[in-house]
Amino acid sequence: MRTRTVVTALALVGTLALTGCSGTSSSHSTSTKTASAMPKPTKDPVFLPEASAKDNLYYFTWVIEKTLTADPAADSYAIAQAVGAAGFDPATVQFTFSQTAAGLAADTSEVAVQFGGECLVGQFGPVAPKVISRVMPVLASGGCLLGTEVQSLG
Repeated sequence: MRTRTVVTALALVGTLALTGCSGTSSSHSTSTKTASAMPKPTKDPVFLPEASAKDNLYYFTWVIEKTLTADPAADSYAIAQAVGAAGFDPATVQFTFSQTAAGLAADTSEVAVQFGGECLVGQFGPVAPKVISRVMPVLASGGCLLGTEVQSLG
């Protein structure tokens, strides 16, 4: 489990380092906004199958939040199933474990799905004050998450 934490931390640090070095282009900064920074619609969002990953970011985040609201103890597998059932391709949904090898709750868990040639990545857990989500590029390996502990619905 420690390896997964280190790999996840390194991936996040690398992403943040690359983001800091890339300058501020309007397309990059808008594609990585968190859902909380977006205006909240007055009705429930809907899945937009013909739209971009960015256009579906709020919906993706909403699915995770709604699942956690219904069951605050929902694990990453349950969240991944909810994402797959919400219109996203279950074969591309990936997630990390919600428990360590010792049976303790993981500090955070991640669920991701490929959509429109990009990845929607959501992070949540006991140390995250809210769901954090981003649109990220697909990894060279073809997935959205790194690590030996990454699981897939597909």
